[in-house]
Amino acid sequence: MLEIGGVVAGFGVLALLIYRRVDFGKAILIASAILLVFSEPSISAVYWIWEITREYETLRLIAIITQVGFLGYIYKDSKQVMRMIKELRSAFPDRRMVIASIPAIFGLMPMPGGALVSAPMIDDEGDRLKLDGVEKTYLNWWFRHIWFTVYPLSMGLILASSLSGISIYKIAMFNLPIFAVQIITGVIWGLKKIDVKESKESVINPLLLSYELLPIIVALSLNIVLGIPLYVTLFLAIIILLLQNQEKYSLKKIPRTFKDGFSIDLLMAAYGIMVFKGIIERTNAVAPVVEGLGNHIPILAVVLIASYLIGVLFGHLPGAVGVGFPVVLPLLPVINFQTASLVFIFIFLGYFTSPIHLCIILTIEYFEIDLKSFYRRMIVPFSLLVVAVVVWFLISGTFFLFF
Repeated sequence: MLEIGGVVAGFGVLALLIYRRVDFGKAILIASAILLVFSEPSISAVYWIWEITREYETLRLIAIITQVGFLGYIYKDSKQVMRMIKELRSAFPDRRMVIASIPAIFGLMPMPGGALVSAPMIDDEGDRLKLDGVEKTYLNWWFRHIWFTVYPLSMGLILASSLSGISIYKIAMFNLPIFAVQIITGVIWGLKKIDVKESKESVINPLLLSYELLPIIVALSLNIVLGIPLYVTLFLAIIILLLQNQEKYSLKKIPRTFKDGFSIDLLMAAYGIMVFKGIIERTNAVAPVVEGLGNHIPILAVVLIASYLIGVLFGHLPGAVGVGFPVVLPLLPVINFQTASLVFIFIFLGYFTSPIHLCIILTIEYFEIDLKSFYRRMIVPFSLLVVAVVVWFLISGTFFLFF
């Protein structure tokens, strides 16, 4: 009973700290400490922490997430992401494709506050297309997040793979139909509504665009084709990115660059998630709750509702996945790429629409609109996405695994 109280107290404190805008890294560590005190109020708690800290998955996850964050920092700091946007502006004759590609490119770059970085460019392109603030906010929000269900360098997907033990590529491949629906819905319910009266000739140089994306291409290709660990290929990607921008990052400046690009909160978040997960696993505190719910509510409904609400509550995809997976996975009849995707997608849907989702907050503030107007604009395309998700899990047979 004490362990269950610890889980409730840990979640409650975590939710409160997130609501008060405390950095997630600090919040998850504080919540983990509370959970640990309730679960193991003895010297054994120190051994638990030591065990979790030296586990391969903990060290691997910390290495990957900190490197992904640093990769995003260098892309932004070196202006290489801006050069990609320039190439795309030259490539598309239709301005609607330009306004969609800007947040999409920033979605590929794992950088905090990316939605705010792309907002001024959306604002400029939107003015040319005579769009209001609500429409600009919607486009910036929707197209920034189209990759999150399939992109192997998405921190949420990395965590989903690490915590479930399922290959990230299996989950991503299974999510491809959902990714396709996100694009189609964004085009039909976003771009098609825009009246374009001007166009220009397209001049695309795929070699230049490939050069700007080379670090990411190398990291993923070596990992997929040769099976080299992602934390190794990401290190190579960072080296390539630094070499591509060696006029800015000389040998003397590299130590300072690493210092500026290193995120202690990102490291604490990765470590805190693994500690939180490890404590929940060791106490087995969720099992009685699962059994109790299973006697009154269909397990499938519990999984879907819990996953979605965790996403809404956290408004932070890595955090929601990191805390949600250890809680929801014990509910699953089997853990495979289908059920891992199910939990991830419903957490993503909750995060996608959360009123404390940082991308939504930053963008509506930038374009000076209210949250109600934004939700009114997004309700139809989001509902279509949810319907498509449900249909896919029905067609794929995922829902039937629960019966």
